[in-house]
Amino acid sequence: MAQDTTRAIEHYRAGRRDDALAEAEAVLQGAPDDCRALNLAGAILFELGRLDEAQDRLSRLVALDPLFAQGRINLGVVQQMRGAPAEAVAQLRVAALLMPDRLEVQSRLGSLLHGVGDHDAAGRHLGRAARLAPADPDHLVLLAVSLLSSGAHAEAIAALTTVLALRPDHGDARSHLAAAWLSLGRPDRAEAALQAPSTGVPEGDAAHTLARAQLYRRIAGDAAAPQVPDGLVVRAPFSVLSGYGDFAQHFVRSLMERGTTLRLVGLKADESWRPSFGDPILRAASARLGDPVRPRLALSVLTPPLVEPIPGVPTVNYTMFEGPRIPASWVACNRAHDLVIVPTESSRLAWIASGHPEDRIRVCPPGIAPNPADAVPEMPVIPGPRGRAVMDHRVRVLNISDFIARKNLDGLLRVWLRATRADDDAILVLKVGKGGRTLARDVGRLVEQSARATGRRLEEAAPIVLLPHRYDERSIAALYAMATHYLSLSHGEGWDLPITRAGCLGAGLIAPCHSAYTTYLDDRVAHLIPCTTGPALMPYSDVHYPPFHGLDWWHPDEDAAADILSRVIRDPDGERRDAARHLMDNFTWDAAARRLLDALDGVGR
Repeated sequence: MAQDTTRAIEHYRAGRRDDALAEAEAVLQGAPDDCRALNLAGAILFELGRLDEAQDRLSRLVALDPLFAQGRINLGVVQQMRGAPAEAVAQLRVAALLMPDRLEVQSRLGSLLHGVGDHDAAGRHLGRAARLAPADPDHLVLLAVSLLSSGAHAEAIAALTTVLALRPDHGDARSHLAAAWLSLGRPDRAEAALQAPSTGVPEGDAAHTLARAQLYRRIAGDAAAPQVPDGLVVRAPFSVLSGYGDFAQHFVRSLMERGTTLRLVGLKADESWRPSFGDPILRAASARLGDPVRPRLALSVLTPPLVEPIPGVPTVNYTMFEGPRIPASWVACNRAHDLVIVPTESSRLAWIASGHPEDRIRVCPPGIAPNPADAVPEMPVIPGPRGRAVMDHRVRVLNISDFIARKNLDGLLRVWLRATRADDDAILVLKVGKGGRTLARDVGRLVEQSARATGRRLEEAAPIVLLPHRYDERSIAALYAMATHYLSLSHGEGWDLPITRAGCLGAGLIAPCHSAYTTYLDDRVAHLIPCTTGPALMPYSDVHYPPFHGLDWWHPDEDAAADILSRVIRDPDGERRDAARHLMDNFTWDAAARRLLDALDGVGR
C-alpha cells in the first residue's frame, strides 16, 4: 500500500494529476485512514476546483493526525478559497505553532488575520514573515499595510522606508508611504515620496495622493494670503452614495445659507460636486466652492483613518460609530485631531469609553428632512411571493439595508418568522445591498438559516419579498412611499438615514432602543425594542464581524420585538405612532448648521 501512495506522488510530481488522484483514491479504498493519500487527494481536488471534496479529505486527515502540519496548511487554503476565513485562520494558527519558520504559513495567516480585523495578530505574523524573508520586500509592504490599518503610521513608514532603500522602484511601497505621510499631516513628505527620481509619473491612487498633497500645500499657503476671504475647508465624500456624503452635502448647503465661506475638497482631491440654489447669490457662491480661502480650520466628514491634516490648519472631524466603544485604530488616529464632532450622545460615550479626552469631543445631531425624490413617488407594482401584490396588504413593513452583519438581518428574519402567521394581512419588503453577483444567493442562504433557527417554514409566516438588485433613486422613493411601517433590528447605528426617511413620510417605526435611535425616537413616537450588549459576531457564527473585532454591539430583545410586531400587525390603527412631525420639527438642517458652527467656535482662533 505504501508503494501505491509513492506511485501517486510520482504521478503528481510529473504533472499527471488525474493519474495521481486515481492512485490516491485507490489507496483510500483499501486504507481510508492513510494520511499521505488523504493529503495528496485533498491537494489535487483543490487544484481541480472541487473544493467540497478537497475539504472532506483534508478534514478527515486533520482529525486522524492533528499534528500533520502540511495537511492543516492545505485545509486552511481550501477553507480560505471557500470563503471561510475564520476556519482557515484556525487551521493556520496550529500550523504556525507546528512550523514557526514556514514563510508561507506566517504570510498567509497574517494576511487572513488582517482581513478578519485582527490587526495586532496580523502584524505579529506578517512581521515574522518579513524577518524570514529579508530579501523579499513584498512581505514588509504587507506588514506596513496592516500597520497603517491599525493606526501605527510611524512603524509603517519605517517599514516602507526600508523597502525603498532596497528597491527604490517599488511602486506600491512608495504609494503607501505617501498615503502614510498624508495621514500624519506631512504633504511635503508625501509629495517628495511620489516625485523621487526613481519613480515615473504616478498613476491611479498614487496620482490622487499626489494631487491631494499638492492641494494641501496650496491650502496651507493660503492661510497667510491676505487677499483671499476667511473660510472653512470641508473634505468629504460628496460624490459618493453614503451616509457621510449625504451629511456633508446637507451641511454644506445649510452653512452656505448661513453665509459661511467654504472651500470643498473631495476624497481624491478637488471636488466637482456643487449644491444647487434658487437664490442667485447662493448660486454664485456655489460656483466658487473650489476657490482659495484663508482657512480657520479644516473640517472632515469621514471615518478617522481617512482624515488627512493640513499643516498649520486645525483638524476637526465629524464622524460617528455604531457600537459602545470605538476601534483601537480610531483611537490612534484621533489622538492628533484638534476636535471630534459626533451626531449622538451614544457616539460621544463610545469615544470617551475608548480613552478620547472629553474636552475634545462635541455632539451635533444632523438634520432630518424629506428626500426630494419622495415629493412625487410612483407607487410600485411589486408582486408578492403568493400571487398577491405588495400594495394589497394592509401592513407593509420595509427594511432597506446593506448586506452586512451589523444590520442584523438574521435577527429581523427570525423575528418576522416567529411573530407572523400565514394568514396575517402583512408583508415584509427587504431591500438588501446595492446589487452584486452573489447577493441573491447569500440572502437566500441567510433566510434558510433563519428558518432553521426558528423551526418555522416560510410558508407558515406572512410573506417576505426580497429585493437584492440595484434600484435607482426613483424606485427607492417608491419603496418608501409604499411602506406603512419600517422595522430595524440593527446592532448599532451612527444615525440610520433609511428609518428617518421612512419616518418623515409617516411610516410607523419599530427600532431598537440603542445608539442613534435614542437621539431622535422615544416611546411616544415609535415602538422601541429593549436591548443588551454582547460580542459583535457574524450571523450564526462565533466569529467576530471584522470592523468590530474584539468589540461589543447591541443585541435587540427578539422576544420583545416579536411581541411588538405581532401587536402592530394585528391592530395597526390601535398601535399607531407617528414620528413625522417630531423628526422634522426637532431636527432641521438650519439648526444642525447652527449647532455645528457653535461646536467649531473657538477652534483655530
